[in-house]
Amino acid sequence: MFKLRKQLLIGVTALSIAAMGLSAHAQTDGARKGPPTQEQQAKFADHMAKMQAKWHDDLKITAAQEPAWQTFIGKIKPVRPAEPPKRPSKEEWDKLTAPERLDHRMEFLKRAEARLAEHTAAVKEFYAVLTPVQQKVFDEHFKQLEKRRFGHHGSHRGGPDGAPEGRP
Repeated sequence: MFKLRKQLLIGVTALSIAAMGLSAHAQTDGARKGPPTQEQQAKFADHMAKMQAKWHDDLKITAAQEPAWQTFIGKIKPVRPAEPPKRPSKEEWDKLTAPERLDHRMEFLKRAEARLAEHTAAVKEFYAVLTPVQQKVFDEHFKQLEKRRFGHHGSHRGGPDGAPEGRP
């Protein structure tokens, strides 16, 4: 009898802790709606400026490479469209048919692909101006950027070389 009470008490305690965690998550879930505030935009711009200055210093950009650097920075700078693409509301989204939803997603992917193509072209153009030593430094910075941005830490791969376990 004592054992059953103890287990019930532990179970109720665990459920209460889980419920508190879920309610806290639910309260913060909808905290940020809409476009970023001026303060958030300023903080992001400051962070980008610091990161670009670090890259500039680490790459040891020469005076001859400075115009290519400035062009590169100008091309990769995120630009907020004057009018953001219209997103359907939750109610509108629920009313869309499957083909309409897929069309909406396809448009989003087309815009993303166009941005990625522009960034890729800018990186290739700038990369060609760098010396082999600078290219290695750029590659390392880019790997770190990918890890922070996309969370690719190699844990989803098999062995240390990226090949699945048991394969050469």
